Amino acid sequence: MKRFYIFLALVILISCKSDKHKNAASTRAFYFWQTSVDSFDWRDSLYQSMKINKLYLRFFDVDWSNQVKTTIPVSPLQLDYYYGSIPDTTNVVPVVFITNETFKNLTKEQSTELARQVHHKIMNMLTKLLGSGYENFYDKEWWEQNPYNLKSKNFDEQQRHDSLYAVKIKRIHEIQFDCDWTATTKDKYFAFLEEVKKQFPEQLISSTVRLYQYKYPEQAGIPPVSRGMLMCYNAGEIKNNKTSNSIFDKDEIMSYLDTKTYPISLDYALPIFEWAVLFQDGKFKTILSADVIRNQYRDYWQAENESKLKVTEDFVYGNTSASILIRKGDEIRLEQPDMKAVEDVATWLSNHKNNKEAIVSLYHLNNHDLNQHSKEIENIFNSF
Repeated sequence: MKRFYIFLALVILISCKSDKHKNAASTRAFYFWQTSVDSFDWRDSLYQSMKINKLYLRFFDVDWSNQVKTTIPVSPLQLDYYYGSIPDTTNVVPVVFITNETFKNLTKEQSTELARQVHHKIMNMLTKLLGSGYENFYDKEWWEQNPYNLKSKNFDEQQRHDSLYAVKIKRIHEIQFDCDWTATTKDKYFAFLEEVKKQFPEQLISSTVRLYQYKYPEQAGIPPVSRGMLMCYNAGEIKNNKTSNSIFDKDEIMSYLDTKTYPISLDYALPIFEWAVLFQDGKFKTILSADVIRNQYRDYWQAENESKLKVTEDFVYGNTSASILIRKGDEIRLEQPDMKAVEDVATWLSNHKNNKEAIVSLYHLNNHDLNQHSKEIENIFNSF
């Protein structure tokens, strides 16, 4: 009889462990941080085989303009569909990135007004994304229109549009805001979030949480949302030319993580991207595409080691008005995460998450990294 109970306990333990991993793996998420939906082939067989069912879609950025002394939307996502639309089975989460500089220049009252403006801009883009038939009346300034001010010649047609819109908007369950807020701007950012929740009463409002905000909640404060996304990367000093990898250093990341209970439920974001960091005269200049540097400008640099390049001849990076002159003697640091280390951290997070329904989302979706790291991406999803 004693053996039977021991056997039963083992069966239950194994079953619970299996269910845990099964439930955690049921949602596979990516961030999409490009400027056009058209820049990715949503019909790609590799992408479809991964069964991604949640997509954090960057809609636009908000920044402070010193020239006009006001907030402005920056680089809104172009909602083109040459390669086919995002699959209907994908749970889309609109994401808006707001610079900390924005809140440095606003009062709390202005921050709540910004929330109403951002609400309008999001609604503008959702009408295009969901094809609700409301595209025309959102064409004016982003904070001036109310969708229900639209005048229709045909009441029945208007009612049909309202019904379709209501059904489609319910597909949007969450809206996320990304801000590197600090102790001096937290009150204004949090006031912004409080107003956003009023503007989107049917949606869950979430906020990203940086590692230092997570580790030092007494100073950084806790955002007034019910769910957060802990960004488990970019902990290093990118502007320091002595830094070896500012994207992801396992020891550095783990120094921020512990078993403390954070007051709000967390999901977790991990990196799969790479970039090239340009230094001129030993000082940080800008971030470039590592893939472009390797493949399009191979004749202009010499590798000093696996991650450090020395520019041997002047060249112009890009072919637009924003092109950058890179000079002989400049240094370029190539950075990408060790994918096994990312998998290790994903496993640790799975065992220490503060929310049994937590998901892991990878940053960010693009054809290059998807093809280069497809096996590693599967391993990360399966390890969480």
